[in-house]
This record gives sequence, C-alpha cells and structure tokens, in this order.
Amino acid sequence: MDKSPERNRSINWKLWLGLLISAISIYLAFRKIELVTLWKVISGCSIYYLLLAALINLFQLFIRAWRWKILLKPIKNTGFSNRLLSVLIGFAANCVLPARLGEFVRADQLGERENISKSSTFATIVVERLIDGFTLLLILFIGLMSVTFPEDMGSVSTGLKSAGITLFISYLLVIIFLVGFRLRPDRYLAIISKALFFLPVKLRLKSIDMVRNFGQGLTPIKGLSGWGLVIFYSLLLWASSLFQVLFIGHSIGLTLPFNGLFIILSMAVFGVMIPSAPGYIGTFHLAVQYGFILFGVSGEEGLSAAILYHASFFFPTILFGLIAYIIINRQR
Repeated sequence: MDKSPERNRSINWKLWLGLLISAISIYLAFRKIELVTLWKVISGCSIYYLLLAALINLFQLFIRAWRWKILLKPIKNTGFSNRLLSVLIGFAANCVLPARLGEFVRADQLGERENISKSSTFATIVVERLIDGFTLLLILFIGLMSVTFPEDMGSVSTGLKSAGITLFISYLLVIIFLVGFRLRPDRYLAIISKALFFLPVKLRLKSIDMVRNFGQGLTPIKGLSGWGLVIFYSLLLWASSLFQVLFIGHSIGLTLPFNGLFIILSMAVFGVMIPSAPGYIGTFHLAVQYGFILFGVSGEEGLSAAILYHASFFFPTILFGLIAYIIINRQR
C-alpha cells in the first residue's frame, strides 16, 4: 500500500504540468521547420564530433564523482567507485523519471552502499547544485557582457537577464535558509515540528529526524584546499560543457563565436531547469534551438543542433546508468 499519497499527488501534478510544457515547447520548436531539411542536417552530421561531445558528457560525470568526495568528506571518506556508480545511476534516473527524482535515487544509492544517512547525503547534493548554480550565473554574466544581440532578439537578452536575477535571488535565499538552519538547527526543527502538526506523532518524529540528518549534511567545506578543489572541479565541469556545445556545432558544420557558447550553454541549462516531461524533452530543444538562432543559424540547423546535443548526453547517460545498475546488483 502507498504510504505517501501526498508525495505521489505532488509528483503526478508535476508530471502532468511537465508533459504540457514539453508539448507546447515541441510545437514551438517545430512549427516553422521544414522536416526534409531538418533530417538532411541531422543525417549529415559528423559522428566524430558527436562522439567527442558524448565523451565530454561521461567526463563530466567523473568530475562530479571527484568533487562529491570533498562535499561528503565531513560525513565520511567515501569510495570513488561507490560515488561514481551512484552518480551514473542518479543522472540516468533524472533522464527517465519526473520531478528530478534522480537526485533522491543518487542519495539513496550512496547512502546504502556507504552506510550513511541518505538525508545527509541528499544535503550534499543540494550544496552541489547551489555551487553549479552560481557557476552557471558566472557563465551567463560572461555571455551577456560579451555578446551583442540582434535587434529583433532583444527580448531574449531581457529574458536571460531576468532569469539570471531570479536565480541569483533564489540561490541567495536558499543559502540564507541553509546557513540559518545550520547555525540554529533546534529553532528550525521546532518550527518544522509545529508546521507538521497534522501528521501522526510517529510520522512527525520520523520526518523531523530526516530533516535533522539533512542538516548534518550541510557541514561546510574544510580548509582552503577543499574550497580550491571544489572551485577547480566546478570550473572544469562547466568549461568542458562549453566545448561540448562547440563540438555539437562542429558536428553540423557550424562555426560559432566562442563567447556565443556561453549564451547557448546558459539557455541549455535553463531548458533543463524548466518543468518538463522526463528527459527534458521539448524545453531543452526549444531553448538550445533559439540559442543557436541568436547567432545567425537557421531554425532547422538550430533544432538539429538541439536534437544532437540532447542525444549526446541522454543516450550515453542512460547506457552508463544501466551498466552501473547491473554492477551494483551483481555486488549485492
């Protein structure tokens, strides 16, 4: 019997909303596209550059496993193979499950394999996402400062600036909350306990215990060397993403200005962040398509690049996630 109907209703609501947004995005992406031209561009792509983009995606998953060690170190010294397998499974789950449930899958996998609190592990993923968010804002800032948008695309520039400001404020509020929670956990737990008055006592106590464990995962990064490594891995992660966009462009014969990569990457990430069907279908494609169009690319070429870009991370991520799942099950 389902013990969490509220959570299931929340997931179902997000799923249907995501499906609707994806359907609208797909319509907008394809509405003025000549399908014959689209297929001609895709079928003529360079497999060499497409494979390079896919390899970069795999490299990024390794970087995440390396960086995660630093965030987890205050909790426990974890094994690289356990972290990598958990990252592979979690990101694969994000491609097929709604509402970014892959983050919970990743925390669950590592928590089980390393015998640590899954709530604490999930807290380190929250910190990881905040770090990625601020790195993305840096990339967006560089792009906005170095790119001159066409006059008829001024609304895109305004939209990116608004999205950047909204994200910055959101991340700042989350950080203030997390810091406050870390400094005054008892006060926060008391407030949360009162807010959950409608739950049975046993379930309420279990929920509070999960929140307390979550707080333990918010342990600050230790020392300048720890911060230095986190910053290094984060910059390496997102710098490689820029080259992934570059290789996708080369795969269909497009030569993009290097500063344009910053804008296209920012729009790709925004496309992933928008609620959508599992796998970021539609929202990712529309965002990347318009990112390429900004730099004089046709709608067909922009959509072709978006489809290939999506394929370069979607299918390899699913494949390596499946392999990781098989490995873990054989080890049990």
